[in-house]
Amino acid sequence: MVGNVMGQDKQRIDWSEDRWRKVLICQRKFQWLEDTVAKLAAWMELKPGMTAVDVGCGLGFLGRAYWPYFGRGGRYFGVDVSPDLLGEAREAANEWAAKGEARFIAGDAHKLPFPSDSVDWAICQTLLMHLEKPQSALAEMVRVVKPGGLVTCKEPDNLSSMLAKHYSSVPELDLEELLLFAKVSMVSNSGRIKLGKGDHSIGPKVPHMMKKLGLTNIDIRLNDLVFHLDPPYEEPRQQHRLNIIKKALLEERTHMAFMDSLLKEFLAGGGTPEEFERYREVDRRIMPIYRQQLEKGKYFGCSSPNLYVIKGRKAGRV
Repeated sequence: MVGNVMGQDKQRIDWSEDRWRKVLICQRKFQWLEDTVAKLAAWMELKPGMTAVDVGCGLGFLGRAYWPYFGRGGRYFGVDVSPDLLGEAREAANEWAAKGEARFIAGDAHKLPFPSDSVDWAICQTLLMHLEKPQSALAEMVRVVKPGGLVTCKEPDNLSSMLAKHYSSVPELDLEELLLFAKVSMVSNSGRIKLGKGDHSIGPKVPHMMKKLGLTNIDIRLNDLVFHLDPPYEEPRQQHRLNIIKKALLEERTHMAFMDSLLKEFLAGGGTPEEFERYREVDRRIMPIYRQQLEKGKYFGCSSPNLYVIKGRKAGRV
């Protein structure tokens, strides 16, 4: 679920740090519609009594979400490298893990602490995107699943989301500026990969990775969530989304840290300081517009994330 189960990888976010823990909780809230979870559970053919391994479990959000569909008489193992997150997840599971067993284990995504062919279902969410060697972690998920068992990965295609034309109250950029922003997004994602920080657009690549590892019956869904904001932001989901945007744009320190990180990635991907300075100039022009609209409660917008849900079956009998 989170990218702190990284073991051998060069870059690692410690999601137990207060600021990252808050990000983790914030991002998971309202991330999936309840009816979507129910549909995905049916699509994955979850049933009571299954044994599940959640790789990079963080605070155990996936266990909580899918427990009603497999937990009666079932077992859930959350694996993560953070003792703090595991402890918090273990305590929270006392509230949701009824009529089954939920355990939380310290472990490395590249070397899962389970025998081969031992579990019914291995799942992760936004884990592979943070890894330098995601194929290694996915291969481990395949290894521990029984023949006929299920592997599910929920991973994004953030690059496509950034390149998409969204509708909002902020004036549109001109064509040259749009092309510049597209270049920065594409080059920076390449830079992230070169720096060993992972691939934030790994979602559409996972099906082929699964195929190469021998999985069959590979199928894909997309999260049907839409980010919609319109004043006066009356719905809880809109209020939550508004708070995320405000934190990213109104807090100068947060935005500066984002820009500094983006510069490093852009240069690592082959961009030039001159190009990034032009990008920064446009950013300096449009940020005050965003901030003014947010502060006055006049901002509106509509867009959708590209969050893939990919499933595959290990060859053999169920």
